Amino acid sequence: METRLIPILVVKSNGMKSLLCCLSLLPLLMLGQTQNVDKKNIALSGYDPVSYFTQTTPAKGNAHYTASWERAIYHFSSAENKAVFEQNPEQYAPQYGGWCAYAMAKNKTVEINPKAFRIEKNKLYLFYKTRWVDTHQKWGERAEELREKADVNWQKRTPKE
Repeated sequence: METRLIPILVVKSNGMKSLLCCLSLLPLLMLGQTQNVDKKNIALSGYDPVSYFTQTTPAKGNAHYTASWERAIYHFSSAENKAVFEQNPEQYAPQYGGWCAYAMAKNKTVEINPKAFRIEKNKLYLFYKTRWVDTHQKWGERAEELREKADVNWQKRTPKE
């Protein structure tokens, strides 16, 4: 288990302490968490990353077939897909740690809808998509420009080795 320190801003106002929860602090909270995973470190909401490349819609993975990569646990729909992933995880893992590609272009980390995706230049890009907001569509209108911005922003967020 990994312990993370979360910065909290305490301000004294009129003799009373107030905790301020500010959206501008969110990037600080995300430091150290480069992968978009759930509380159990499961990536892609349990979807099989290889299936994005081999099927028209992604398949839900099975906890019986798992592999870890870059501090994230991936589930697979078959032993074959797990083996394919393990041979070349950089090929099948989502870009930007599994965060919304459109948001990463804006230097933000936003949860994704695992069914909103694009395969571009043989890479998996994921997007935030609801009934009212479709970043998947917005990305498609300016993909090259947004990908360049997202790449730069992602490099700033990832630890240097």
